[in-house]
Amino acid sequence: MSKIIATTLILLTTLCACNNGGITAASKDGKATDTTLCQFRNITVHKMYAYCDDERDTLYFDNTFTALWPEVINGKPSTELQQALLRSLTDSAELKQLDNVIDFLLNPGNYTEYDYNRFVPTSAVKDDENKLSSVEVKVIMESMTDRLLTYRLSSYSYMAGAAHGIYANNYTTYDLKTEKAVSLADIIADTTLLRTAILKSIKQTYDYGKDDLFLPDNGLLPMPRDFCIIDNVFHAVYQVYEIASYAQGMIDAPIYPYALKPEEMKRLFTPYALELLFCTD
Repeated sequence: MSKIIATTLILLTTLCACNNGGITAASKDGKATDTTLCQFRNITVHKMYAYCDDERDTLYFDNTFTALWPEVINGKPSTELQQALLRSLTDSAELKQLDNVIDFLLNPGNYTEYDYNRFVPTSAVKDDENKLSSVEVKVIMESMTDRLLTYRLSSYSYMAGAAHGIYANNYTTYDLKTEKAVSLADIIADTTLLRTAILKSIKQTYDYGKDDLFLPDNGLLPMPRDFCIIDNVFHAVYQVYEIASYAQGMIDAPIYPYALKPEEMKRLFTPYALELLFCTD
């Protein structure tokens, strides 16, 4: 579920609101400066559809997409961050820019990868769980410090007749100094030690042991595909069904650098990671 546009946003086609906003940066003495260094674009998309094929009754879809999209970060166009967020949203070859995504939402029939001829816009949907599907996707700025900006791409979808919905939280952590998205390889020096630290965190946070998790035949915990750094804490994130059942939910395993022994911390994290976690230059 890491590619949200391709799997859940295929039903959204009307742009309801789109405007720009700014955040004024604070100087070192705590006073606001005169320059708006960060600008974000507020986007809201909502559309309802009726769908009918030759073999089933009419189904209905109620879909919402919202985003606080970064336009300018530290006074510069946030191209790298935008591309990282787009990679989280979609792997489509046709949707490489936000304008492409918006145009896709407005005019999906123009894009050859998808076929929407059977979806008809409607002003009302049936409140029937066997006929009503819904999708909600949010691009949220989770946290921002002098050094790091972390985004969360949150999604929830329910397909008509299903036993339950499905949700996911995908993260992008962006280094404001280097103007690059942070990768797992950038910050983890020892993957074996990382697996051990994650299992320990899961045990402390959820009281789950290895026997409570879904693991490959080799018994090794898979490396997290999602992670973030928030409030100087590294979080390893596993989506629903990735290593645990739906009832157990999404697994967020925080690793607190201060809780590690100094030698463990230096083995686990790269010097660059310690720079980010301890806010040093």
